Amino acid sequence: MTETPQQYIQRILGHAADHEPLKVQASTAKKIKSLIHGLSAASLRQRPAPDKWSVTEIVTHLVDTDIVGGFRMRFILGTPGTPIQAFDQDVWATAGHYASRDAHESLEHFAALRTANLAMLKTLSPEQWKHYGMHSERGQETIEHIVRMYAGHDLNHLQQIEAIVVAAQKNKKPAPKKKTKKKSKKR
Repeated sequence: MTETPQQYIQRILGHAADHEPLKVQASTAKKIKSLIHGLSAASLRQRPAPDKWSVTEIVTHLVDTDIVGGFRMRFILGTPGTPIQAFDQDVWATAGHYASRDAHESLEHFAALRTANLAMLKTLSPEQWKHYGMHSERGQETIEHIVRMYAGHDLNHLQQIEAIVVAAQKNKKPAPKKKTKKKSKKR
């Protein structure tokens, strides 16, 4: 069952309910880095199920969503009330070849984009936080609302990444012990 835009908003904002949005956003890249540290690019491309994204696909999705979010907020700041175009994340994942990307490289891109977006947000006046755009599916969205949505989006995907990594580690079979030849003691 596909969720409605309102259900999506409620679910994503639910993740961010007890969190400071800018702190969540500032810590996301570091948390992902610690979760995937030492894991190979190939292992991070493994999907947990045929219809679920791999860690690589999730991290690459975060890159694209930060590009989109940064653009939307800058456009709203420059032209308050502007239309905000929706996008189909699954189409972008296919067209952008997310599955064949390197999660570690995508994480570097995400960290750089996030740093730039947070730097911009830190300069906003209280009035600018109230500027809004009109999302084609979700209606009016202020900068403040978008920032809270992105924090919830981060937390949602951090939970997914952690679950995938933990499950993969549980399913990992220990390497068989090498048999060593016992030297017979000569007496």
